[in-house]
Amino acid sequence: MSKVRSIVHELSWPLGVICIALSIVLRLLPTLQMKLAVSPRGGLLMAAVLFLCALATGEAEKTPPCP
Repeated sequence: MSKVRSIVHELSWPLGVICIALSIVLRLLPTLQMKLAVSPRGGLLMAAVLFLCALATGEAEKTPPCP
């Protein structure tokens, strides 16, 4: 189980950064935003969820295992 938490923690942080970068690109290029039919707000929301997931799994790794 600790390996799964480690993988989730290691993947969610970079994916959150990628979501923020894509949201900025979508905000700067409105034609791409209309072509893909997505909004920058959705990317920022996804980034927030991924960062919260990274924080939660980081804290879960610090807790001692159940006996």
